[in-house]
Amino acid sequence: MRLVFGWGPPPGRSPALLAILDSMYTRDTLVAVQSFTRQSEGEDVIIGRPETGIFLAVPPEAVEVLDHLAEGKTVGEAVDLYQGKYGEAPDMDDFLAFLETKGIVQSALENGHNPGAIAAAFPKRLKYHFSNFPHSLAQRIFTRPMLAGGLMVTALAVAAVIRHPLLLPGPRDLYFPDRRTLSWTILIVASYATLFVHEFGHLVAARALGVNSRIGIGHRLWYPVAETDLTGLWSVPRQSRYLPLIAGTLVDAASGALLILLLFAQEEKWLLLPTLATRLVRAMAFTYLARVVWQCFLFIRTDFYYVIANFFNCRNLLGDTEVFLRNQLAQFVPAIRAVDQSAVPESEWRVIRVYAWVWVAGRIAAFTVLVAITIPLVGHYVRNLAGAFRTGYSANPSDFLDALLVSSYFLIPFVIGLTLWISGLFRRERA
Repeated sequence: MRLVFGWGPPPGRSPALLAILDSMYTRDTLVAVQSFTRQSEGEDVIIGRPETGIFLAVPPEAVEVLDHLAEGKTVGEAVDLYQGKYGEAPDMDDFLAFLETKGIVQSALENGHNPGAIAAAFPKRLKYHFSNFPHSLAQRIFTRPMLAGGLMVTALAVAAVIRHPLLLPGPRDLYFPDRRTLSWTILIVASYATLFVHEFGHLVAARALGVNSRIGIGHRLWYPVAETDLTGLWSVPRQSRYLPLIAGTLVDAASGALLILLLFAQEEKWLLLPTLATRLVRAMAFTYLARVVWQCFLFIRTDFYYVIANFFNCRNLLGDTEVFLRNQLAQFVPAIRAVDQSAVPESEWRVIRVYAWVWVAGRIAAFTVLVAITIPLVGHYVRNLAGAFRTGYSANPSDFLDALLVSSYFLIPFVIGLTLWISGLFRRERA
């Protein structure tokens, strides 16, 4: 799973549009300032509009200017107040033109400009999912007693595994010796349902803070993933962001722990499960365990990655690290253009230089798994599927359906994820 947690997609702006905006600000211009959130982050202030998903880091002096404009002062009056306090005049044209493209401010349009064309270029309001989920209910779900109960269940499952180590699920539990089609169909449906529950956990935890979010589909490398857009967390204090960031993992850990305890109850002869049910429970328990381990892959945007980035107050740790590594490569490859990173705070640079090693090691490991394990496994399924088609349905209907469905369950997500990853690489290069 992944979370989208950043500045929000900056809409494209033509030079002509920016030139129009620059020309609209005179000393007598009155500027309408849209309501925005503000949170102090080190030496900067994070301002933004959750309804559009746009958040920006600006110095405190810039917020003072916006407050003056919001009080009804003209651009000239705001400049004079700034200059009287700080001894220099700010570059209001560029500043206000940039904020207008982000939907933070809006000025009166002069004759000769097309209001419709300019308004169409500004950020649109986002459509959030489950925004009507009761705030009070979300708060009751993520109370301290509820969290303590989830942690207790997880601790009991760990104790059960210590007592009976064979309860710990492994990859072998994904193998079904019989009823493969039925077993895999149930497992896949259950997996996708619990993926939604994972993301819904993020969403509800954010609602408990009054933050709306959205659930969508994306990818991490060549793996298709569900994702929750928690960009709105920039509007709340940094220490309040941790629970929404790890809520999905907490749900997975508690759910997997309940399955382990179910297997423990069977081991202790407290109940008796059918053979197929036991296999499915072990397979789902392994799926939950794999998801929790996945969150530890800090070289991609996982839940724990965002926890680390938030802890060190890094606003775009992975993105800044990739640019940093690209700039290092540009020293040896003239075709690569270096990107200015002078705006990155020095406190973040210390983290970026360490994280760069994590990024490189993680990418090497991921590509090793792709080449050594995933691609050969894909080849196996392709050959299995081709053999089934050559044999035909009439020769052995059950084997044909097994090969078709099981291969499809593996191949379709891989092809979708690989396509999203490759198309993402092309989009980044064009950008």
